[in-house]
Amino acid sequence: MTPLERLEAGMREAARHGRTVLATPGFAACLHPTSAHPFLSVAVPDGPDREDWPAALQALAATFAAHERAPRIEAFAELRPGLLAAADAAGWRRAMTAPVMVLDPADLAPAPPATGVVRTLDPDDDARLEAALRGQHLAFGGTAGDPGELDWLPSLRDGLRRGSVRAVAVDVDGRPVAGAVLQYGGGLAELAGVWTHPDARRRGHARGACHALLVAAFADGLELAWLSAAEGALRLYEALGFVRVGTQVNLEAP
Repeated sequence: MTPLERLEAGMREAARHGRTVLATPGFAACLHPTSAHPFLSVAVPDGPDREDWPAALQALAATFAAHERAPRIEAFAELRPGLLAAADAAGWRRAMTAPVMVLDPADLAPAPPATGVVRTLDPDDDARLEAALRGQHLAFGGTAGDPGELDWLPSLRDGLRRGSVRAVAVDVDGRPVAGAVLQYGGGLAELAGVWTHPDARRRGHARGACHALLVAAFADGLELAWLSAAEGALRLYEALGFVRVGTQVNLEAP
């Protein structure tokens, strides 16, 4: 199994947590059981690259539509060239193209200067979970009070309790201003949901959150962390020790 194949297997397993999994040709379709938020349901390729991707894409879109979910795929370009070509031809939109990076425990950079108090998120502390999710929502371009800003709360709480998710937030003056999440799957963990409140950026908060999260995970035996680097975040992850190994492409149906 190549490094990217191992990452895809981990991504597929992590996507199953807290979701209803439906097998469609070429994919594991992982649908959130209660929320139609477009980022909470996803399909991940399953099995070898295939010649009938156009039919598989139609079947996948029909499966999502039957459950009133927006069709979305996460894939690695180097593993799925046939899928990407078929999706392009069918009018699927490349919603994200980002570097895929990995980090071995031995390559984690030294701790950055402290910028706040890093605390693990407690699944039973609803007030702090909600404050972190609201901060993350603003960081990702949302507006306070938007419908759906807390849609991820049940899944986050459940993942924290089961150990499939580990999360931290950086507190400054008693409120969370930055944070990050690790989602476990296939013996790996994806660093995701890295955020900084808009009024607290460029102060090292996100780097501190990520570093503390990774230190704790590696101490508990995690063998490899990975991520897809959002636009503008490459320097942050390189500073932590991550190196690029491929490209992730997220697709949305026309």
